[in-house]
Amino acid sequence: FQKIAKEFQESAISDFIGFSIKGERYPLMHTISELRYRVFAEKLGINKKVETRACSLNRAYGVAVPNDQKKFCQDYDALVELAKTSLIQTALFEKIYLNAEPFLLYEIERQRARESVRIWIRQKMKCLKDKYSCGRDERNMIKRVTNFEPKILKNYLKLLYNLEKKLFPEEQVATIIKTKDLETLCGFVDQVSKKTARPGMILIDSGNFKMGSSEGLPSEHPVREVKVDEFWIDKCEVTNYQFLLVVAQHPFLRKSTFPRQFHDGNYLWNWPDDLLPETGSELKPVIHVSWYAARHYCNYVGKRLPSEAEWEIAARAGTEGAYSVEGGAEFLEDYAWFRENSGRTIHTTAQKISNPNGLFDIHGNAWEWVYDWFGIYTADNVSNSQGPEIGKYRVLRGGSWTNPPEYLRSAMRRDALPTSTSNNVGFRCAAKK
Repeated sequence: FQKIAKEFQESAISDFIGFSIKGERYPLMHTISELRYRVFAEKLGINKKVETRACSLNRAYGVAVPNDQKKFCQDYDALVELAKTSLIQTALFEKIYLNAEPFLLYEIERQRARESVRIWIRQKMKCLKDKYSCGRDERNMIKRVTNFEPKILKNYLKLLYNLEKKLFPEEQVATIIKTKDLETLCGFVDQVSKKTARPGMILIDSGNFKMGSSEGLPSEHPVREVKVDEFWIDKCEVTNYQFLLVVAQHPFLRKSTFPRQFHDGNYLWNWPDDLLPETGSELKPVIHVSWYAARHYCNYVGKRLPSEAEWEIAARAGTEGAYSVEGGAEFLEDYAWFRENSGRTIHTTAQKISNPNGLFDIHGNAWEWVYDWFGIYTADNVSNSQGPEIGKYRVLRGGSWTNPPEYLRSAMRRDALPTSTSNNVGFRCAAKK
């Protein structure tokens, strides 16, 4: 069987490169599957889509095999097992990978994806070192490919380690299998900190400001004077990578385990697995998160969701106009992602200019959950307002990549069920001084 398989080695390498470039999560798994069935069809005369249907249904779902196909299916099943044991070998694994590696390195550089691939490598290395660090689907896939055989796992680990060294030749990559925080303009994920300064956060001074807009929607009326005590707020919207670091430590927040009563069924919809954000999205705002998920995350890292008043005073940054951008609305595209300039997609955080308070994407990119229940403003002077004591909807602020510019105004507010999730809703955290 191995001799026959060698005839298809070049096409297998081509398949592997193709699957990798398409962003398949398990390119090697797909390559082995294609190779196995190519041998079946072209060398052994077995058409997987016709002759083997009854056998496959029996293997996958226990469907009874017709009497006239039982002998064939017994032989076919034995051949499948032979293919698995023949193809899952270190030598073939390494041969396919090393032939594809130069092309993969080129594509990674061309697409400027070094940091994204590093995150994937580190997560995969953790998974190989400890299978219980994997998401459920990923663990099952690695079992199918390697059968958790120590020699194969060790070789896979070595190949990943070497790939990281080649991606970052300027570094002496430590052998420690540990995910580190990425340095960005947003700073670091930080657990409960007793330091005066909070990494990745901006201190907003206490003060009074005019909350709302007399020219906006009815829900923004009336304009009222509000006092807010000083507080910390994240410089950037929480990213997929930051969220991954927390869910890795707190299984409660994982896609497969987060309680159904806390979301609408589409929680982390764009994550293929519990511990695997969408490829290339690691430094983009985490989306498809409910208000409950956002609140739990902030609590886990020793923070909280900002109040609506805190969010607006931070967004306004001492201004009283529609946007806290220098030069007014005509310069909004320098500060924000919205419908007209986003290219129909959410973007990596901190790519635009920050507002005067040093906050990135406070206008646009993703709507942001705040703590408050949605309610009607009153004309009373308010100190540290947190909205109604009870309600049906929570408040979203800031507008998103899907919205026109008027939705990005500092005073703009909308309501949403706290269980709802969307491809344009994220959050940032705050903390008491």
